[in-house]
Amino acid sequence: MNDFHIIIPLQKTGEGQLTGIASTTSVDRDDEKMSREALQMMVDEIKSNGVNLFGNHEHQWENTLGFIGDAQLVDNQVLIKATLDDASTNPKIPMLLNKMRKGIKLGLSVGGNVLHYDWEYNRELGKKIKVLDKVKIYEVSVVGIPSNADSYLTVGAAIAKSAKLPNLKECGLCLGQIQNGECSICLMKY
Repeated sequence: MNDFHIIIPLQKTGEGQLTGIASTTSVDRDDEKMSREALQMMVDEIKSNGVNLFGNHEHQWENTLGFIGDAQLVDNQVLIKATLDDASTNPKIPMLLNKMRKGIKLGLSVGGNVLHYDWEYNRELGKKIKVLDKVKIYEVSVVGIPSNADSYLTVGAAIAKSAKLPNLKECGLCLGQIQNGECSICLMKY
């Protein structure tokens, strides 16, 4: 059917680990959204087989940044945990971490195939949108421009400390920043 790319946020959690929201049920810039069923399919695939983390959907072996072997569906969002490649042998890893340390906004974009979709009328937009309800995820990429309106980057506490930003309380679920009683990534209330 159709290929898809949806772009969402990324956060550094610890040495060699990144977490982020790989996809949500929000409408993106292409007037498309994932159904909860599609999100669950992504989580199941990641948990059973894992997917590689790439840069900008460039799929050559030397463009791998890491591996995603864990995911959760939390409040209509796919929360992923990626293990980064070795920074001493992959020059892109220190560059990626430095950009995050500097506060440069980076997002995540899922890549795969659409197996089935439907159309629904969106009242806010005043038009029909495509709802992707069955997908096959092949990879997740770090990208610079997110297409999902919910896409944002939060600076984790470890990065905030090294960047001399205020140290904020971290979410116990996804390690996102707690701001105004809510996690900035998974939106869990505190």
